[in-house]
Amino acid sequence: NRSRQAATSLGAARHCIDEAVQYASERAPFGKKHSTTQGIQFPLVELHARAEMLQALIHKTAWLMDRDGAFSVSDKVSICNYQANRLCCEAADTAMQVCGGMGYSRYMPFEHIYRHHRRYRITEGADEIQMRRVAGYLFGFMKQQKPKGVS
Repeated sequence: NRSRQAATSLGAARHCIDEAVQYASERAPFGKKHSTTQGIQFPLVELHARAEMLQALIHKTAWLMDRDGAFSVSDKVSICNYQANRLCCEAADTAMQVCGGMGYSRYMPFEHIYRHHRRYRITEGADEIQMRRVAGYLFGFMKQQKPKGVS
C-alpha cells in the first residue's frame, strides 16, 4: 500500500505543478506573465526536478519488488512513501501560492489535494516512522530479507 500511496502522491504533485505552470504562463498582471519571473520559475523547477527523481526511484523500487519481493526493498518503499507525500503537500502549497487567491479557492484543486494527501503523511506510518525504518537499514539495525532461493 505504501508504494501505491507514493505513486498516487507523485501523480497529484505533478498535477499541481502542471496546473501552476499553466496558470503562470497565462496570468499576466500589468502586462507581464508570471512565468517570466524567477520567483515563480525556480520553486516550480525545483518541484519538477524532485518529481522526476522520485518517479525514477518509484519505478526502480517497483521493478526490484517484482524481481526480488516486497521485503527486499522495504527501505526504498519507505523513502518513496515519505518523499512523495512531502512532495505532494509542497507542490499543492506552492501551486496555491503561485495562483494566489484563486489557488486557495475551490475553483482550483490545490486545497483539496493538500487536505487529502496531508493525511498520507500520517497513515501507513508517519514520516518519522518511515525515516526510522530507513535509518534501521542504513545503520544496520535491521536487515533486508533476501529473495527466496538466494543465499
